[in-house]
Amino acid sequence: MTANKPLDDAVIIGIDFGTTYSGVAWAYSREPEEIEIVTSWESELNHCSDVEKAPTQIHYGHNSRDIKWGCGISPEHEPLKWFKLLLLEPKDIPQGATNSTQLKEARRLQSKVGKEPVEIVACFLRKIWDHSVESIRRAIGDGVMKRSKFQVVITLPAIWPPYAQQRMKMAAKQAGILDPRLAGPTTLRFVSEPEAAALATIKDLSKRSSIKAGDTIVVCDAGGGTVDLISYIFQSTDPFVVKECVKGDGDLCGGVFLDEAFIRVVKRKSPKGTWWPVTKTEERKFLNDEWEHGIKPQFENQKRSWSLALPDTCVNPSSQGLMRRMTLDLTSQDLFSVFSSIVDKIEVLVRHQVDAIQSKYHEKPKVYKKKRL
Repeated sequence: MTANKPLDDAVIIGIDFGTTYSGVAWAYSREPEEIEIVTSWESELNHCSDVEKAPTQIHYGHNSRDIKWGCGISPEHEPLKWFKLLLLEPKDIPQGATNSTQLKEARRLQSKVGKEPVEIVACFLRKIWDHSVESIRRAIGDGVMKRSKFQVVITLPAIWPPYAQQRMKMAAKQAGILDPRLAGPTTLRFVSEPEAAALATIKDLSKRSSIKAGDTIVVCDAGGGTVDLISYIFQSTDPFVVKECVKGDGDLCGGVFLDEAFIRVVKRKSPKGTWWPVTKTEERKFLNDEWEHGIKPQFENQKRSWSLALPDTCVNPSSQGLMRRMTLDLTSQDLFSVFSSIVDKIEVLVRHQVDAIQSKYHEKPKVYKKKRL
């Protein structure tokens, strides 16, 4: 596995188009080691503007120009999510996703807006592309931007069939990514998601003198919707050359399923009758404030309790008959149950990769790397 050598005066743009979150990174060909991450998303929620990824979601308003995306969707609106999987024919959708709540909801909202999957994907890609191009322009200047060719790389699931890749290419074209430029034609290629994660991992490993030819690694790319694993053997370390050594694997056990497990625990622990008035809008805001940017990134099974401010509609009469906003305390055991239900599945996937490598090469892989859910 090797990367294409960039041309002179080129901007290399990587789009990680995920089921639940998407991000963009770029580099200028004359400074290829200076990799920049696109942020500064337009945001309607707290703590979202300067994060590395934006939610893969879109909302169509009453007219063709009233389209919101990513962090810019107001909590009052019902966003269309998981539309990436709509590019697949039903027979090719992973078994665990076929009857999932998320996919059913995506199909319902797709029918409501009356648009084809390629059109929806193209609309989202155009939004994130336009934002990214403007961000890059501000960073390198209009002159460099105009004379630089674009080399674009988009991630795709490793198990996607060829027709889905073609649909993705159609969406990229409709999004304007391949529009003619004075600097020359834009090149587009696709890379599998675990391969992209492996490239990032190998870049880190290249700084370690302990890696030698014959060593194996397992890369666990734990995303928002799926967790994908791929294993490589180092054929050479100068230069770094690797090849896939055992069959990759994956499952639907990404971060969104942590979110669902968390909400189930909150509902179970809340006093009877207090959660039912909570709307989907309030639930989304609660998840963002108390979980996504609260407990979730901080939890390391610390022996402590965590206090949550429940949505405003969760009220409890005081002894004087006044309504007061409720809080809820969760124990470390409550939260451990949220994580363990998902992490256990991931550990099984990793164990299968390790066992396959051990069976083939008679030794365990040297390095594991996991990306946070």
